[in-house]
Amino acid sequence: MSVTGRKIIKSALWDMKSFFVKGSAPSFDVELGTRNMREHATFSGQGRKARLCFSKDFCSFQVNNVDDYNFVLMIVSHEIAHYMHQHNEHTDTDHFDTKSIEAWADYYGAKVMMSLVTFGQKNIELQRELGFEFHSGNMINSIGQGLYRLAQTLFNVQDERYLNRITRVGYCAAGITSFLDSYWGGLQVSRSMDVLTRLYSQGELRDWLTTENESFALDKEIIERVTEIHRSIQGYQLSITGGLIPQMARYIDTSFQRSPELRDLYVKFRVQQAREQGYELPEIA
Repeated sequence: MSVTGRKIIKSALWDMKSFFVKGSAPSFDVELGTRNMREHATFSGQGRKARLCFSKDFCSFQVNNVDDYNFVLMIVSHEIAHYMHQHNEHTDTDHFDTKSIEAWADYYGAKVMMSLVTFGQKNIELQRELGFEFHSGNMINSIGQGLYRLAQTLFNVQDERYLNRITRVGYCAAGITSFLDSYWGGLQVSRSMDVLTRLYSQGELRDWLTTENESFALDKEIIERVTEIHRSIQGYQLSITGGLIPQMARYIDTSFQRSPELRDLYVKFRVQQAREQGYELPEIA
């Protein structure tokens, strides 16, 4: 059986359910090519009507190699990020709200993708079906190819609701390094630099990072706004989407109850770790 976008979607959702305590997984309702859509994918509806929707063309897309696989999985994971955070329960007040939510879906979606390729049994089977012999360096290179294709296509739009393409790639890259920090049990700057070098060496990404560097900005205000939005959605729950098994909660938890003081302390701790490893970083306000 050939690998298609539909097969990757189904595998991703099956694996996502396996990341939850038995009986606690969200329904992950999905529409596969049943409606006319301009987008490849979207998160639609609220409450019990919330669902992931994928276009007919996206579902029938033929996946020939691991680069195709990672490109498709990034798109699917981005929409899963919206679903996991119940983003449709929030009404954007302006374009900055939209930018903030989309930036978070890029960041968190990258962590979902890394979780799926690393721990998802159906996704591991797909990689083997595509003839991919897993090697971490080769996988990161391939993910970089996926980011390059996103920067060429879906991220390459002039729309006030979205950040520029190189910044969106940056949020995805940050999600990847965040996952790896959790996986390996701590920050190692040299490892993160190696990963970022591999990601940005694909296609024209390195050139764009240079020529479009004035547009590149991982804005602290976006993180602050997205935290406010998620806190409102979360309310008094322990997390927005609860029930993750402990092994996966360390990667894709949806709790936003940390105080600003605790977040600042965490950032200072990371800066100190980097300095102890020989990297002189500036103080972060």
